[in-house]
Amino acid sequence: MWLKAWSESRARFLAIALTLSALCAFAVLFEPYFRQHQVPIALRQREGSYTEYIYNLIYSGTAKGVYALLVIFLGLGGLQRERANRTAGFTLALPVSRLRVVGNQIAVGTIELAALALVPAILIPSLSAFSARSYPLSVALHFSVRWFFCGLVIFAASFLLSVVTPGEYTAPVVCYLALVLHTFVAAWHPLAGYRLNLMWIMGEFQTMHWNAAHSLLQPPPLSWPRMSVMAFFALLLLSAAIRVTDKQDF
Repeated sequence: MWLKAWSESRARFLAIALTLSALCAFAVLFEPYFRQHQVPIALRQREGSYTEYIYNLIYSGTAKGVYALLVIFLGLGGLQRERANRTAGFTLALPVSRLRVVGNQIAVGTIELAALALVPAILIPSLSAFSARSYPLSVALHFSVRWFFCGLVIFAASFLLSVVTPGEYTAPVVCYLALVLHTFVAAWHPLAGYRLNLMWIMGEFQTMHWNAAHSLLQPPPLSWPRMSVMAFFALLLLSAAIRVTDKQDF
């Protein structure tokens, strides 16, 4: 069942990984071009430090948005999609429970999600060194942790929607609309102070600070209670997806 879950999500995972890798590689290797032409990102400080450049382009810019969007497709799973492809009967005929089927999909998806969150942490420092630049591995890993936990919520929401909604494209469209709606709700004045916006949490907006030498743009310490709350919320969504799958009539 592990191999089955991997084979079903492998193409999506590799496509997302290649996309993120390409964005990271272009950001580092073509830094002079981006700084000169400011495309496609408008930098806050055109002549800012290298760490600010990477932050604006990767961790609070294009790469972050692409990651959040594509994680929606990584979360597609459940038996509804197999029903649409007329393969649900084969899966249900296997000598395993539905819990194991969706459980393996969730486990494989979570591992893939962690790997995707680590892509910038692997490429940015290594490619920076190759380009005679320097980017701290500790800062890159800090953002990878944030990307993983925020991505886990998006993954769980997408998985639940793919379980409860029929059709190939219904779940990703609804999940995308829910993500957009969530940003507006999180910006609502009574809630704004709680900083519930996942995109904000991923990018550390307004909380980044410079070191004493004003040469390194660095994030504040991780809020593990906030990360734990997001993990718990994702667990609730995934538990609901498992429960719905167990009661579905195919």
